[in-house]
Amino acid sequence: MSLRIPLTIELQQHHRDRSWPATRGVPLPPGELHDLAATWVENPAGDPVPAQLRPLSRWPDGSIKWLLADFPVAPTDAARAGYALCAGEAAPEAAPAPVLQVEESATDFTVCTGPLRFSVSREHFSLVERAELGQVSDSGEFVAGREVVAPGAGGESWVRICESFSDEDGKRRIYGMGGTCLASLARDDYRVAVEEAGPLRAVIRCSGAYEADIPAHHYAGYQPFRYIVRLCACAGESFIRVLHTLVVTCNPRETEVEEIGVRVPFSVAGDVEVRTGEIALAQSLTSGEELLAEQLSDDRFSLELQGPESPRLLARGERSEGWMTVDDGRAGLGVGLRYMPEEFPKAIRANRPSPGVDLLLWKDSGHGRLAFNRYSEEVSWDEGEGVYSDGTGAAKTSEYLIHFFDAGEAADTPDRMRGLLSPPHVGLDPAWTARCGVTGGFAPGDTERFPASERMMTGFLDWMTGHVHTGRWYGFLDWGDVRAMWDHEVAAWRFYGRWGWCNSEWDPRHGLWIQYLRTADAGYYPLAEAMTRHSMDVDTCHFHPFRPYMVGGGFRHSIDHFGDEPCASHTFLDNWIDYYYLTGDLRTLEVLREAGEFLLRYRWTENPDYSFSLRSIANVLRGLLYVYEVTGEERFMQRAGEVYEVIAGGQNEDGSWHKRFQVSTPDKLPRQLPYGMATEGTTLAVEMGTAAPFTEDEFRKLWGDAWSGIRELPLSEQKGYQTHYLMIGIELFHRMTGRADVAEVYRRAVDWFCGFPEGPHAETAIAQRYGGVICRHLAYAYRLTGNRQYLEIGREVLRGLIADQDWSDDPMKRGAVELSATSVSLLFFGVPCLLEQLEAAGMGE
Repeated sequence: MSLRIPLTIELQQHHRDRSWPATRGVPLPPGELHDLAATWVENPAGDPVPAQLRPLSRWPDGSIKWLLADFPVAPTDAARAGYALCAGEAAPEAAPAPVLQVEESATDFTVCTGPLRFSVSREHFSLVERAELGQVSDSGEFVAGREVVAPGAGGESWVRICESFSDEDGKRRIYGMGGTCLASLARDDYRVAVEEAGPLRAVIRCSGAYEADIPAHHYAGYQPFRYIVRLCACAGESFIRVLHTLVVTCNPRETEVEEIGVRVPFSVAGDVEVRTGEIALAQSLTSGEELLAEQLSDDRFSLELQGPESPRLLARGERSEGWMTVDDGRAGLGVGLRYMPEEFPKAIRANRPSPGVDLLLWKDSGHGRLAFNRYSEEVSWDEGEGVYSDGTGAAKTSEYLIHFFDAGEAADTPDRMRGLLSPPHVGLDPAWTARCGVTGGFAPGDTERFPASERMMTGFLDWMTGHVHTGRWYGFLDWGDVRAMWDHEVAAWRFYGRWGWCNSEWDPRHGLWIQYLRTADAGYYPLAEAMTRHSMDVDTCHFHPFRPYMVGGGFRHSIDHFGDEPCASHTFLDNWIDYYYLTGDLRTLEVLREAGEFLLRYRWTENPDYSFSLRSIANVLRGLLYVYEVTGEERFMQRAGEVYEVIAGGQNEDGSWHKRFQVSTPDKLPRQLPYGMATEGTTLAVEMGTAAPFTEDEFRKLWGDAWSGIRELPLSEQKGYQTHYLMIGIELFHRMTGRADVAEVYRRAVDWFCGFPEGPHAETAIAQRYGGVICRHLAYAYRLTGNRQYLEIGREVLRGLIADQDWSDDPMKRGAVELSATSVSLLFFGVPCLLEQLEAAGMGE
């Protein structure tokens, strides 16, 4: 055997009495594996198990960089089980196991997992058009036992909207009809395809629009929202995992949401009994009765029986377990909502005679509405805001589980649902991921080797994640985001103008993923996943009929999640790449492709009346390289090469860049006046003469006591922090190409950070540390040159970071190196890489 990569399965008690499907991306070092002909997965006994393997990306030499493995985990009494991904001269034959089958007809796609066969319509949305429980015979034929979804009893999805308002004076605003918009109505827009099909797992993608159900007049065809629904099925399993993405395609100034729902179909024969996890409940429903399990806020849950009589409260508590089952004595349906308390307000509803269970992805019984409009119609330039944007094109993905079961399994179903909502965790060995150069390299967590650094990093993440809970940063749109900046004057988080939610301000999500990979601590995974999904969906524009150039870009930090324009300078793909490599998630790949198209559209001019934004073009370089890596499409690499040549041409003789530069002028500077804004979009609008420059009062409010009265930015302020955006992309370009000229451009830039031409010395580097990201540049410069002086300087920066950490008793500050979530990303971009090179050089912290 030439290769054996450990995979540690962590199992909770409710996982251990049955087999579970597992999925994990596995990294490989360059040159290790070129094809999958002799690759397999082993169980703890050393026996091969059935596996589905798929390359996710490749190294420049064509070898596999990341590999996605699907395999079953056998029942065990242990809390951990050791599996392994192996490669050798020939793969041993695994024992026979259930094989998933996908068949296509003119009207539907049919998936057979073994115990479950279900169909997805090709003609209209119905979630599941038909489903049967049964088994596969020795001849490979499915033998049906119990029909759980009859033909024509398929599901539905809807968005109920309001497009009329009355103000405090009773004045009416009527923009449209509002009402219920149904997924099944927009047949002409409906598309379905098999996105992935293998022996162990298949993914079917449905997409379309929610169309207004208006019974009369000429309003047909109104489609204010779109959806993308992915159904994932696994061999040998009777559950379907669904990722349900809603995309805003309406005018958010006119439209608010009253409810978002999906009906999971179940063909009932007779009376039904309903169970939930909140209380020991087995409630029979009669005609006209409804059981509503509702998460009203992050810490307030209610279970209510509604019917012809007055509603009866059955239970009240803090956090719902997020599942409900319905059975009619012969078969049953279990449904579960992941992150139900965190993504409140949500509800699960069962009623008679409804043929199924309703999952209410957004429902506020307090009669509140979900709005995607901007917090204000004004753009406050004096607070550094950029170009106006609202929630057009924002999205939200909800995950839910559908489980069909025989009545004899009803007693075991509660644990089954708990296991589905919190599946077994597959962990990677940090030493292996470090060896593979994941995220550009890092030192595995080692509290004995680098105790002060490890305490600093753990403490900083504890500070950030603690604020999520103490600040109660939960909700349908808020869960997965963090506040961006602490206001020292008022001792609270800033929440005005461009300061509020972090949105796409650097990448604290990537910091969590780095720490997860280098420690194998599964506790980091749920929040990292939630933050990445939020970043991909809510903080990214996916649709815009009026401003198509916004699609694929990340919304800049703001009071809300979409109040400032999508721009390359705030489009960070690093965390999406992390998540895609670990999961193979196809929604992530879809959004990566959107971002790739957005970055391809980036333009520049050599007219000195206009400037380049260094951080914008820097993120374009980095993002194009990432998208090339996961797609293999040469157009992304070709454009990245063109972008790099412009960047290299903008480097000054001393190794620096101006944060607003030109390649057509000898001094590499544009004509600055009228200089003004903090963002690229507003700066360009001023330069073009389509927006007025800052007034004196606006300048003074923006800069406060720092306002010098000079409208032309001094050269001393032209260099510095935006170069950090660039260095990670140049490093990535060098790692992918090995070009000596790229290495030289990089080294010269690091020398500038170290005080060139007077240096090298630590003072300048410490002043330019920018949250600690400079540690990465110094580490890579050492890799390029072998000059230990870079590590000596890096160690001085590191010691300063450690010394600056707050270990006071103030719970709002304890653990922070800097009071900014942005600095979490910057520190983790930098410090783990430096520790890796200190280890290689035999140096301590």
